[in-house]
Amino acid sequence: MEEENKFTRKEGFDPFFQLHDGMVREYALPFPDRTGTVKITSAGGIGIIDSVNHTTALTAPWQHFNALPYVEMNFMLQGNMYQTHEGVLNRCLYGKDYHNILFNPYSNEKNELIGMGTYRMFGVHIPPEKMITLLSGYIPELAYMADKIASGTSFVMQAPHKQLTSQMRFIFDTIWQCPDSAGLRSLFIESQILTLLSLQCEVLMKHASPVGKPVKLLAADKEKIYHARDILIARCDNPPSLAELSKLCGINEFKLKKGFKLLFEHSVVAFVNEHRLNEAKRLIYEGEKNMSTIAYELGYAHPQHFQRAFKKRFGVTPGSLLK
Repeated sequence: MEEENKFTRKEGFDPFFQLHDGMVREYALPFPDRTGTVKITSAGGIGIIDSVNHTTALTAPWQHFNALPYVEMNFMLQGNMYQTHEGVLNRCLYGKDYHNILFNPYSNEKNELIGMGTYRMFGVHIPPEKMITLLSGYIPELAYMADKIASGTSFVMQAPHKQLTSQMRFIFDTIWQCPDSAGLRSLFIESQILTLLSLQCEVLMKHASPVGKPVKLLAADKEKIYHARDILIARCDNPPSLAELSKLCGINEFKLKKGFKLLFEHSVVAFVNEHRLNEAKRLIYEGEKNMSTIAYELGYAHPQHFQRAFKKRFGVTPGSLLK
């Protein structure tokens, strides 16, 4: 058991998701400045981390690298902390009852407990393919999130108010009261997490800010716009002009512009820039190409242009990711 508890402040949670479905493990926190436990399990390919920290003095922050591209559901059930996800959140206050859905693959994460006391954080990590299927199949209002996940585009959707419903609280209070059989335990936990997802999405959608009257898109229009997105991804190093793209996809420029923004929450130009930078981050972490090669392959005229764009988007230089 002592050997299992050894992980450093910078280590990711990858080993935790190598558990067989239905297997539950509980570890003592290995930090010298606090006590507590972290309980982990996997159910239907979904990873769950439920951690409780107890402190009697101010504690040091800890960080780790998210090496696997999970979609996260994060819930702050007790206490307050700051969390930073490079390029997405900068010391975001996770107050009691705060929650979000976050996708930020291949990124560094930093956590800082505020004050002293007891802190409980509950995190759900869903594989991208599974989340895309769930959003596309059951929540068409959030299909744009599925598109972001499919294209590797980072995002966070936050509850505007600290609001956990009584149904959500019941799940957190009872999720570990599960059957003894590994198979039944996995079924029980996965069903609870899917219920939690539906409840969370209901809260997020209810409080979503209304936007202007959207352009009406037929199924054929959507198919053409998705085709436009695929062309932009394939040709991100040298994307076609809007006029050329509209001809390639058989849709007029106005509907392409409005429809693209509606489906992907980005203009065509912004989408290309975002895709380039996320692709650059992935290539940097792979470590097989130097910065200049990455910049030129993704269509930047000069490496300096790439470095400025990268720092503006993520708040760090490309080279810092290798340190």
